[in-house]
This record gives sequence, structure tokens and C-alpha cells, in this order.
Amino acid sequence: MKRQKLGLIDYSVMIGGPVVFILIAVVGIRSLLGTQEITNPISKLKSGEVKIGMDESEVLKRVGQPKSTTDNSSGGLTYRYEHGLWDTERKTFMEEDAYIDFDSTNHVSGISFESKTPPQPH
Repeated sequence: MKRQKLGLIDYSVMIGGPVVFILIAVVGIRSLLGTQEITNPISKLKSGEVKIGMDESEVLKRVGQPKSTTDNSSGGLTYRYEHGLWDTERKTFMEEDAYIDFDSTNHVSGISFESKTPPQPH
């Protein structure tokens, strides 16, 4: 039996078919997942997105919902934001917390940061 020689159309289908499939798969997956940006609230706070004197609604728009809220001594609230990350220098997990204090009129009165490393198991 004699083999038939492949033509331009045959090569186009053999090479172009998988390329088109991958392209359609990537576009389809991206459209399903959307383009939602993954944000780190701690980075936003460190970059100065929240300033002293801003009201609570502005903070929520810029940084998002806090992990927790507590009442503070000035009659306002304290928002706690957290973000976990891998510290490559110390080769351990690290948790960063940021606290936004609001006064009794719901305006930012202070911003503070704290980093914690959990104790290593023995």
C-alpha cells in the first residue's frame, strides 16, 4: 500500500488544530474566571491609600471589608486586616496585620502594622 503525501491542508489541520484549541481554551477559561484583581489590603495601606481623616465608607471602598472589627477606647471602631505570606529569608510563614482606628465620628484616627511569625514546631 502506497502512502499518500501530506499536503498543505493536512499540515494546517495537524498544527493549526491544536493551536486553535489551546487558544480557545485559554480565552474561555479567562472569560469564566474574569479579570478580578487579587488584592493585598496590607500593601494598599502601606502605599498610603488610606489617610488620617478619611471616613469609614472611603476606607471600605479603597481597601475592602476587614477581617474583623472591634470597639476601641475612643468610642470608635478598629478594623483589622490580615495577609499571610512566605518569608523567603527566614523560610517560614509570616502573618501581617494592619489596624485602622476610627474615632467616634467614624474618621480614621490612626493606622498601625504588626508582623507575626508563628512558633516553629519542635
